Amino acid sequence: MMNIGYAEFYITNVCNLACTGCNRFNDRKFTGWQRWSDYADVYEKWAEQVNINQFSILGGEPLLNSSFYDWLEGTTRLWPNARVGIPSNGYQLPQHKKLYKYLQDNKRINFSVCVHNKKERQKLIGYVQDFLEGSIHYDYDNTLYREVLKMTDDNDVTVEVHNNWWFHQGAIVKQDSIETLHNSDPTVAHEICHSKICHHFDKGRLYKCGASALFKEYDNQFSLALSDSDRQLIENVPVLEVSASYDEKQQFITQVLPNPIPQCKFCPEEYFGDQIFAEEKKNL
Repeated sequence: MMNIGYAEFYITNVCNLACTGCNRFNDRKFTGWQRWSDYADVYEKWAEQVNINQFSILGGEPLLNSSFYDWLEGTTRLWPNARVGIPSNGYQLPQHKKLYKYLQDNKRINFSVCVHNKKERQKLIGYVQDFLEGSIHYDYDNTLYREVLKMTDDNDVTVEVHNNWWFHQGAIVKQDSIETLHNSDPTVAHEICHSKICHHFDKGRLYKCGASALFKEYDNQFSLALSDSDRQLIENVPVLEVSASYDEKQQFITQVLPNPIPQCKFCPEEYFGDQIFAEEKKNL
């Protein structure tokens, strides 16, 4: 068995929020989502060959995927010892009381509400309070880089509320009405990258990171302004198919995943952070 420390199962481009600098480009009307049933056989084969220590199920907003629970059941069955994260913006939580039983029965699952607009924090905390049952214990974990409110009820079900309203720029560069990508030194961009260990399963294939998995699809929907050579790069992002040989998989996991790839040039080589006030798209 080969081993991946951390991986992400990306299940939808769709999000209800528009967050400036979203690193999965979900601030736009980015369409497309994935049914678990369309890829279940592929992930069965992955699980026979690759162990994953920890993974997340995300989007977009994962709770907007109508097959979300199929993804949750399928991935936790195939990797029964992995820790599981579900990062959500929290707005769909009132429609997902069904999730409570999963959190109660499987303590490996961590559900977190990521607050992308500080003005909405109390509303989202209220959603979590209504979701939990009985009395609630509050625990704060506030450090320089991490502000988390842990809310635990009488059934030992915990939901974490993360303050995530400070974003740096993503790969997309907007110049008036034109969108393009950065032209960075790939090694420098990789060195500072927050996603370089966030290896990405998308449509049954393994990518180094989420941005590299989505460049081509985003370009198809929104027509980035790119040179011919840069478009060739996003057409030829390194990707690993489950049908690859053992040696090909081993080379990809040990050499491609931990190191810069040419497509790292499309991400910034210096971060400029700013507070965001994410709006629901329906209000824009």
